[in-house]
Amino acid sequence: MKYFTFKQFRLTDERTAMKVGTDSVLLGSWLNKANYNNILDIGCGSGLISLMMAQRFAKAEIIGVEIDSNSVKDAKYNFEHSQWSHRLAVNQTDIRDFKSIIKYDLIISNPPFFTESLLPPKNSRAGARHDFQLSLDSLLESVVRLLKSNGVFAVVFPYDRENVLIEKASQANLYPQRILHTRNKANAHFKRCFIEFQQKQLSKVETEMLDIRNIDNEYSIAYRDLTKEFYLKF
Repeated sequence: MKYFTFKQFRLTDERTAMKVGTDSVLLGSWLNKANYNNILDIGCGSGLISLMMAQRFAKAEIIGVEIDSNSVKDAKYNFEHSQWSHRLAVNQTDIRDFKSIIKYDLIISNPPFFTESLLPPKNSRAGARHDFQLSLDSLLESVVRLLKSNGVFAVVFPYDRENVLIEKASQANLYPQRILHTRNKANAHFKRCFIEFQQKQLSKVETEMLDIRNIDNEYSIAYRDLTKEFYLKF
Protein backbone atom coordinates (compact mmCIF):
# COMPACT_ATOMS: atom_id res chain seq x y z
CA MET A 1 0.00 0.00 0.00
CA LYS A 2 1.31 3.46 -0.92
CA TYR A 3 1.18 6.28 1.60
CA PHE A 4 1.49 10.02 1.80
CA THR A 5 3.54 10.77 4.90
CA PHE A 6 3.03 13.99 6.81
CA LYS A 7 4.73 15.11 10.03
CA GLN A 8 2.24 13.51 12.42
CA PHE A 9 0.25 11.10 10.26
CA ARG A 10 0.24 9.20 7.02
CA LEU A 11 -2.59 8.20 4.74
CA THR A 12 -3.41 6.18 1.67
CA ASP A 13 -5.70 7.34 -1.12
CA GLU A 14 -5.44 4.22 -3.29
CA ARG A 15 -9.18 3.56 -3.47
CA THR A 16 -10.63 7.05 -3.45
CA ALA A 17 -11.33 8.78 -6.76
CA MET A 18 -9.95 12.11 -5.64
CA LYS A 19 -6.34 12.01 -4.57
CA VAL A 20 -4.45 14.04 -2.00
CA GLY A 21 -4.12 17.57 -3.34
CA THR A 22 -2.91 21.06 -2.58
CA ASP A 23 -6.42 22.49 -2.10
CA SER A 24 -7.13 20.33 0.94
CA VAL A 25 -3.70 20.92 2.47
CA LEU A 26 -4.08 24.68 2.04
CA LEU A 27 -7.60 24.73 3.48
CA GLY A 28 -6.60 22.73 6.54
CA SER A 29 -3.48 24.85 7.08
CA TRP A 30 -5.06 28.27 6.48
CA LEU A 31 -8.04 27.82 8.79
CA ASN A 32 -7.93 30.08 11.84
CA LYS A 33 -6.96 28.51 15.15
CA ALA A 34 -9.94 28.37 17.54
CA ASN A 35 -11.50 26.26 20.30
CA TYR A 36 -13.46 23.81 18.17
CA ASN A 37 -15.10 20.88 19.95
CA ASN A 38 -17.13 19.36 17.11
CA ILE A 39 -16.00 19.43 13.49
CA LEU A 40 -17.80 18.16 10.38
CA ASP A 41 -15.84 17.46 7.17
CA ILE A 42 -18.25 17.36 4.20
CA GLY A 43 -16.99 15.16 1.36
CA CYS A 44 -14.03 13.95 3.39
CA GLY A 45 -12.55 11.69 0.70
CA SER A 46 -9.62 9.74 2.12
CA GLY A 47 -9.79 11.85 5.30
CA LEU A 48 -6.91 14.28 4.81
CA ILE A 49 -8.67 17.39 6.12
CA SER A 50 -10.16 15.44 9.03
CA LEU A 51 -6.70 14.24 10.03
CA MET A 52 -5.34 17.77 9.77
CA MET A 53 -8.15 18.98 12.01
CA ALA A 54 -7.36 16.25 14.54
CA GLN A 55 -3.74 17.37 14.59
CA ARG A 56 -4.55 21.08 14.93
CA PHE A 57 -7.43 20.90 17.41
CA ALA A 58 -6.52 18.56 20.25
CA LYS A 59 -9.94 18.45 21.90
CA ALA A 60 -12.13 18.24 18.81
CA GLU A 61 -14.32 15.32 17.83
CA ILE A 62 -14.30 15.06 14.03
CA ILE A 63 -16.69 13.27 11.71
CA GLY A 64 -16.27 12.98 7.97
CA VAL A 65 -19.29 12.52 5.71
CA GLU A 66 -18.62 10.86 2.36
CA ILE A 67 -20.95 9.27 -0.20
CA ASP A 68 -18.34 7.28 -2.16
CA SER A 69 -17.76 3.77 -0.74
CA ASN A 70 -14.12 3.51 -1.86
CA SER A 71 -13.29 6.86 -0.28
CA VAL A 72 -14.94 5.70 2.95
CA LYS A 73 -12.74 2.60 2.97
CA ASP A 74 -9.62 4.76 2.71
CA ALA A 75 -10.85 7.21 5.35
CA LYS A 76 -11.70 4.43 7.81
CA TYR A 77 -8.29 2.85 7.34
CA ASN A 78 -6.49 6.18 7.72
CA PHE A 79 -8.46 7.16 10.82
CA GLU A 80 -7.99 3.79 12.51
CA HIS A 81 -4.24 3.90 11.93
CA SER A 82 -3.77 7.43 13.22
CA GLN A 83 -2.94 8.53 16.76
CA TRP A 84 -6.33 10.28 16.91
CA SER A 85 -8.52 7.28 16.05
CA HIS A 86 -10.65 7.83 19.17
CA ARG A 87 -11.64 11.30 17.90
CA LEU A 88 -12.26 10.48 14.23
CA ALA A 89 -15.17 8.79 12.48
CA VAL A 90 -16.57 8.57 8.96
CA ASN A 91 -20.20 8.24 7.92
CA GLN A 92 -21.06 6.92 4.47
CA THR A 93 -24.06 8.94 3.37
CA ASP A 94 -25.20 11.86 1.28
CA ILE A 95 -24.77 15.02 3.38
CA ARG A 96 -28.39 15.90 2.55
CA ASP A 97 -29.45 12.75 4.40
CA PHE A 98 -26.98 13.09 7.27
CA LYS A 99 -28.66 13.35 10.66
CA SER A 100 -26.95 14.69 13.76
CA ILE A 101 -28.11 15.26 17.32
CA ILE A 102 -25.56 18.07 17.65
CA LYS A 103 -24.60 21.13 15.67
CA TYR A 104 -21.02 21.84 14.74
CA ASP A 105 -18.54 24.55 15.75
CA LEU A 106 -16.78 24.12 12.42
CA ILE A 107 -17.91 22.71 9.09
CA ILE A 108 -15.12 22.40 6.56
CA SER A 109 -15.31 21.24 2.95
CA ASN A 110 -13.37 20.85 -0.25
CA PRO A 111 -16.58 20.31 -2.22
CA PRO A 112 -17.45 19.18 -5.74
CA PHE A 113 -17.24 22.46 -7.60
CA PHE A 114 -16.72 21.93 -11.31
CA THR A 115 -19.67 22.33 -13.63
CA GLU A 116 -20.78 19.76 -16.19
CA SER A 117 -18.17 20.90 -18.69
CA LEU A 118 -14.92 18.96 -18.80
CA LEU A 119 -16.32 16.01 -16.89
CA PRO A 120 -13.57 13.52 -16.05
CA PRO A 121 -14.14 10.13 -17.65
CA LYS A 122 -14.25 8.01 -14.51
CA ASN A 123 -17.69 8.10 -12.91
CA SER A 124 -16.48 8.14 -9.31
CA ARG A 125 -14.10 10.99 -10.00
CA ALA A 126 -16.83 12.86 -11.82
CA GLY A 127 -19.06 12.57 -8.79
CA ALA A 128 -16.29 13.66 -6.48
CA ARG A 129 -15.38 16.84 -8.36
CA HIS A 130 -18.60 17.94 -10.08
CA ASP A 131 -21.74 19.43 -8.65
CA PHE A 132 -24.30 17.20 -10.34
CA GLN A 133 -24.33 15.09 -7.16
CA LEU A 134 -24.07 17.96 -4.66
CA SER A 135 -24.99 21.43 -5.83
CA LEU A 136 -23.80 24.59 -4.11
CA ASP A 137 -27.38 25.24 -2.98
CA SER A 138 -27.60 21.78 -1.39
CA LEU A 139 -24.20 22.20 0.27
CA LEU A 140 -25.21 25.53 1.81
CA GLU A 141 -28.59 24.17 2.94
CA SER A 142 -26.77 21.34 4.73
CA VAL A 143 -24.30 23.75 6.31
CA VAL A 144 -27.06 25.99 7.66
CA ARG A 145 -28.90 22.96 9.05
CA LEU A 146 -25.83 21.57 10.84
CA LEU A 147 -23.80 24.64 11.87
CA LYS A 148 -24.02 26.31 15.28
CA SER A 149 -25.29 29.88 15.24
CA ASN A 150 -21.76 31.12 16.06
CA GLY A 151 -20.00 28.41 14.06
CA VAL A 152 -17.56 28.69 11.15
CA PHE A 153 -17.96 27.31 7.64
CA ALA A 154 -14.63 27.04 5.80
CA VAL A 155 -14.53 26.14 2.12
CA VAL A 156 -12.34 26.18 -0.99
CA PHE A 157 -13.91 27.19 -4.31
CA PRO A 158 -12.88 28.26 -7.82
CA TYR A 159 -11.71 31.87 -7.88
CA ASP A 160 -13.88 32.71 -10.88
CA ARG A 161 -17.02 31.58 -9.01
CA GLU A 162 -16.26 33.39 -5.77
CA ASN A 163 -19.01 35.98 -6.30
CA VAL A 164 -21.57 33.21 -6.85
CA LEU A 165 -20.49 31.50 -3.64
CA ILE A 166 -20.61 34.70 -1.59
CA GLU A 167 -23.99 35.73 -3.00
CA LYS A 168 -25.60 32.35 -2.36
CA ALA A 169 -24.04 32.12 1.09
CA SER A 170 -25.38 35.57 2.01
CA GLN A 171 -28.85 34.41 1.07
CA ALA A 172 -28.34 31.68 3.67
CA ASN A 173 -27.19 34.27 6.25
CA LEU A 174 -23.53 33.29 5.95
CA TYR A 175 -21.00 36.06 5.38
CA PRO A 176 -17.25 36.02 4.64
CA GLN A 177 -14.89 36.73 7.54
CA ARG A 178 -11.54 35.94 5.89
CA ILE A 179 -10.61 35.30 2.26
CA LEU A 180 -7.47 33.88 0.68
CA HIS A 181 -6.85 33.97 -3.09
CA THR A 182 -4.27 31.54 -4.44
CA ARG A 183 -2.54 30.94 -7.73
CA ASN A 184 -0.22 28.15 -8.74
CA LYS A 185 2.65 30.46 -9.63
CA ALA A 186 3.60 34.12 -9.41
CA ASN A 187 2.16 36.14 -12.29
CA ALA A 188 -0.38 33.41 -13.13
CA HIS A 189 -4.15 33.77 -12.90
CA PHE A 190 -5.77 33.18 -9.55
CA LYS A 191 -7.28 29.68 -9.32
CA ARG A 192 -8.85 29.25 -5.88
CA CYS A 193 -10.52 31.20 -3.12
CA PHE A 194 -10.54 30.01 0.47
CA ILE A 195 -13.25 31.57 2.62
CA GLU A 196 -14.35 31.39 6.24
CA PHE A 197 -18.04 32.22 6.71
CA GLN A 198 -20.06 33.05 9.80
CA GLN A 199 -23.51 34.43 10.55
CA LYS A 200 -22.26 37.98 11.01
CA GLN A 201 -21.53 40.71 8.50
CA LEU A 202 -18.28 42.62 8.62
CA SER A 203 -17.75 46.12 7.29
CA LYS A 204 -14.37 45.01 5.94
CA VAL A 205 -13.26 41.47 5.12
CA GLU A 206 -9.61 40.46 5.54
CA THR A 207 -8.39 39.36 2.09
CA GLU A 208 -4.97 37.88 1.36
CA MET A 209 -3.21 36.35 -1.64
CA LEU A 210 -0.75 33.49 -1.91
CA ASP A 211 1.49 32.20 -4.67
CA ILE A 212 2.13 28.47 -4.25
CA ARG A 213 5.31 28.66 -6.34
CA ASN A 214 7.59 31.55 -7.17
CA ILE A 215 8.82 32.61 -10.61
CA ASP A 216 11.61 30.01 -10.34
CA ASN A 217 8.94 27.31 -9.89
CA GLU A 218 10.03 26.61 -6.32
CA TYR A 219 7.59 26.54 -3.44
CA SER A 220 7.18 30.07 -2.15
CA ILE A 221 8.25 31.08 1.35
CA ALA A 222 4.64 31.98 2.17
CA TYR A 223 3.39 28.53 1.10
CA ARG A 224 6.14 26.81 3.06
CA ASP A 225 5.36 28.84 6.18
CA LEU A 226 1.64 28.16 5.93
CA THR A 227 1.96 24.38 5.49
CA LYS A 228 5.10 23.60 7.51
CA GLU A 229 3.08 22.13 10.38
CA PHE A 230 2.21 19.24 8.06
CA TYR A 231 4.70 18.76 5.24
CA LEU A 232 7.83 16.76 6.05
CA LYS A 233 9.89 18.63 3.46
CA PHE A 234 9.13 22.01 4.99
